[in-house]
Amino acid sequence: MRRLSPKIIALVAWVLCLSLFQPYAPTLQAASGVPSRSAPAPFPTAQHLKQLAESEEELAYSLGIQAYIYGYPLVISAKTMGEMTQSRAPINQFYYSETLASPAYRDIVTPNSDTLYMNAWLDLSQSPVILNVPDNPQNRYYTVQMLDVYTNTFRNVSNRSTKQKAGRYLIAGPRWKGIVPANTSLIQTPTGTVWLVGRVEVKGDSDLPQAIRFEKQITLAPLLQAKQASAPQVSAAIPADALTSLSFFKIMTDMICKNPPPACDRVLLDQFALAGIDVEHGFTPSKLRPATLAGLRRALLEAPGIVQNGFPPYTHIRNGWGSFSPIGTYGNQFLARAFIAFSGLAANVPEEEVYYRAYTDERGGLLTGTKRYTLHFTKEQLPQTPAFWSINVYSHQLYLATTAANRSSVRSNTGTLVYNPDGSLDLYIQKEPPPGKESNWIPTPAGDFNLVLRVFAPAPDPWRKDHAWPPVYESKSAKGVLEVLKSAIPRPFISDSFRRVKSG
Repeated sequence: MRRLSPKIIALVAWVLCLSLFQPYAPTLQAASGVPSRSAPAPFPTAQHLKQLAESEEELAYSLGIQAYIYGYPLVISAKTMGEMTQSRAPINQFYYSETLASPAYRDIVTPNSDTLYMNAWLDLSQSPVILNVPDNPQNRYYTVQMLDVYTNTFRNVSNRSTKQKAGRYLIAGPRWKGIVPANTSLIQTPTGTVWLVGRVEVKGDSDLPQAIRFEKQITLAPLLQAKQASAPQVSAAIPADALTSLSFFKIMTDMICKNPPPACDRVLLDQFALAGIDVEHGFTPSKLRPATLAGLRRALLEAPGIVQNGFPPYTHIRNGWGSFSPIGTYGNQFLARAFIAFSGLAANVPEEEVYYRAYTDERGGLLTGTKRYTLHFTKEQLPQTPAFWSINVYSHQLYLATTAANRSSVRSNTGTLVYNPDGSLDLYIQKEPPPGKESNWIPTPAGDFNLVLRVFAPAPDPWRKDHAWPPVYESKSAKGVLEVLKSAIPRPFISDSFRRVKSG
């Protein structure tokens, strides 16, 4: 038998010593001042498994919140498309309204009651469509706003852009390649699903028939006429609880799969996949672990409130009137995009239309039908536009307010407003008509309300961030008004008033 060398005997003895003293290593290291590094247990303990599940749930919760903010406009688009194509007009066809919006109008939130609405949902996956707009010798304001399914406005065909001339446009999906017909302009869309929202000016009650005739000259047709007409297509309705259930993420991923976003969004979508919100393979709750599902369900409880209160970083307030930026198109400001989808779906870009909303009077008090108010524009303060402007009254559900007068707006193009001798304008905002001043009356509901000032085809000045409209003053006695005018200063906007907004 060969004898072991002294070196091998020493090595074996060192290994035995190391194994014997391993349990005391942390104590010895602590005594020596050397920091220890805990080694992973070879088999997870019950406590470790619990910690893993908690971490997994928190990850899903945090990613679920971000995915909800990102995906909210997509789910709202799917919801709106399903409702409109089943109740208004099939895919690739216009629905033409023949009346102005009323409190019963619920197609979109914060609608105006100044224009006729047209709507069409396009599926450009098979073929482009042709949009025709007519000559416009009367200089009637109109626009056909084009939105992708992420609610970004990518084009307006309007009297502002056509210079009152007829036009013919080929609207084609992002992957389409082909020959554009003669005398036709190509509009290549960012997504295969597109929403067209048309608005046609109505200059007063007697003008409604002419506005309807003009509206119906704005038409859609397929690029190639099929030999045999196919059955009208509609989009599937989404579940009633889609905004608060796990079906939200299923609808979101389906919409993204059909309508890929810009490449720069990919880094965010890759993170969502860690919580099973996978745009490549879809969202399948049955394949997810309980901890992940628990985190996503928690996100669905919290995220709607985050969206509905997502305005502060983007809102600019002057004299109680709030403007929002960005609006109409949003880049990577996903919370801004989601908030507008909640509060003003299909809001247009500032070059075409600007919006200012007021919830408070000059002292910061909530606007309410139990009080009377006055809004005074000097001649220089009046909105500057070659088209027209309006003020609409809304409930806190963001639909047109119900009033005893059965209307909730005034607009500048009806020829009924009475201006003061110096060119200024006084508007009276109250429940009952002001005696002798009915033409300048904005009726209000019994409870709280808010106002939206719109300027169509605005001159550049009104959509600057620092533009200031006059405040809404509570009407008092002559002496009281004088005191208010002497002491009035712009007040900070009370954000709590926005928290009163509830989803419609």
